[in-house]
Amino acid sequence: MWDEDRVRTLAGEQHGLLSRPALLALGANDHNIGREMRSGRWTEVHTGVYYLNVTPVTWRTEVLAAVLAAGKGALASHRTAAVLMNIESVRTRMIEITVAHSDHPIPEGVTLHRTRRPTQGTVIDSIPVTSPGRTILDLAAILPAPTLEKVVSSAVRQGHLTLATVDETIRIHGGRGVTGTKKLRRVLQLVDGDLAGSTSEVDLNQLIREAPVPSPVLQLRVVRPDGISAYPDFSWPDRMKIVEADGLGAHWTEDQLQWDLVRQNQLMQLGWEIRRFSARHIRRDPQGVLDEIVRFINRPTSHSG
Repeated sequence: MWDEDRVRTLAGEQHGLLSRPALLALGANDHNIGREMRSGRWTEVHTGVYYLNVTPVTWRTEVLAAVLAAGKGALASHRTAAVLMNIESVRTRMIEITVAHSDHPIPEGVTLHRTRRPTQGTVIDSIPVTSPGRTILDLAAILPAPTLEKVVSSAVRQGHLTLATVDETIRIHGGRGVTGTKKLRRVLQLVDGDLAGSTSEVDLNQLIREAPVPSPVLQLRVVRPDGISAYPDFSWPDRMKIVEADGLGAHWTEDQLQWDLVRQNQLMQLGWEIRRFSARHIRRDPQGVLDEIVRFINRPTSHSG
């Protein structure tokens, strides 16, 4: 005898979905499944995967349905995994899944990656997903280096992993024959794991590396007149100049804006010249930002001569 309330509760915890093996384990049989489908209460979204109409259908419903349909050990991966982890710079509605190199079924409308390498997984919102380290390694094969740098910085900043974790993943699962390994190693050299900045900081850092200016000091500790330490994004201490990137959420509240203005005024009181660029400005006019930084840094300061 199946417990219909238990079935609906479990489906509600899984974006409205249950697989046929899960239903059988809960006491349902083919007669029960057929009756619910004929009534229109249930829908078979993939072979052996049923939507029980207990929660709204979302993109995550579609992702989990595809994972369940792909069989045991299947994991949401690549760009899909990055979106589920809320990693910045990756936006997609496509569904990518990684499975062992076997005869797993291919769900319709899904990009399926087969692998002979061991896969490490985790669970996000009831969806089996490749581990953060494996996700980064997979993305290295398909993303350009500038985007990959933003992805690694975002993943580190959000606490999904550390650069040591990525390095260990490369050591164990990367190497010869694994596309993107060399690119990812180069990116790791560019990202400071302890000071991984916002996406706008990463964008600005990429521009500054291309600029005909001396290399800046990142996150230099500057003690303000009130004794509080400030850590500007990019500093040139010998020229007393600072460049900063303001992320999209830099001033969400009036208190944060007030704190930031006090910080900036006190840095200027110490003799620092400051230029700030918004995330939108950096993204929409990178050449204009680059040109302004070059003029600002290379212009003689009031302290010289």
